[in-house]
Amino acid sequence: MKYLGPKAVSPHTGLDWLRQAFVLLMQRPMIFIITALVAPSGSLLLLYLPLWNPLFTGPSGWLPLLANVICYGLPLVFTLSLACGFARAVNQERTPSWSQLLNPTVFRVLLRSSLLLFVLLLQGYLVAYWVKDLLSPAALLEASGTVFHSDPTFGVTSSILGTQLTMLGGLLLVFQFLGVCFVPPLLLFREMPLYEAWRHSFLAVQLNPWLLPVLGLLGLVLLLLPFVKTLSVPVQILALPLPVYLGALLYIAWLDLFQGGSEESVSFSKQATA
Repeated sequence: MKYLGPKAVSPHTGLDWLRQAFVLLMQRPMIFIITALVAPSGSLLLLYLPLWNPLFTGPSGWLPLLANVICYGLPLVFTLSLACGFARAVNQERTPSWSQLLNPTVFRVLLRSSLLLFVLLLQGYLVAYWVKDLLSPAALLEASGTVFHSDPTFGVTSSILGTQLTMLGGLLLVFQFLGVCFVPPLLLFREMPLYEAWRHSFLAVQLNPWLLPVLGLLGLVLLLLPFVKTLSVPVQILALPLPVYLGALLYIAWLDLFQGGSEESVSFSKQATA
């Protein structure tokens, strides 16, 4: 397929992406429901592994932070990449199935995209933790010789889904600061070198600066929402489908900005504009 993007679009077009992503999810809802369960299931599996116990119970706040980001963030970013890939398969009227993951090439590309997202998420959490530790009163106590142990549950809520929602908000903030929101689909669908994907993504954000406040506002909301006790139930409902929806939305935005809205199959464009 001819490579077209990136291009500039209006914020009104961005609003239309929200509807198009929902239409796409409704074409094969069962696939995306199963995909949405990957994140919490993967976190449960990782949390039950005994190898994390020394990190969670260690005296340093950095090691528990690393363990938390791995246990909650790694399944989350894999779900996001998987949903983005399935969105394209559904749009092209292919029959996506979990057996496709047995293809070494497909799994390698998914793993590459997921690892990049995980590194970005970890970087964001480490920077936030460092700033919080630097500016907190505890830093003054430590400087005066007082023994103080940092909070080992930084950014972790009382539930798996709530924690994954905060990490998704952190990832969106990283997207905003670094301009890498289109790197995952460029890696998934064009298998570009990382530098080239980053450059094209940054250019797309420059051409569409309205994306920056949107990503920042949504990221802050997702970071803070799970810590509001009165909204605990809606947050649990929102946290499960949101990574899958954002994965589909990421594909829709990439398709419009970088491919002129056309794929090998035009089935989606016909349904979405009907």
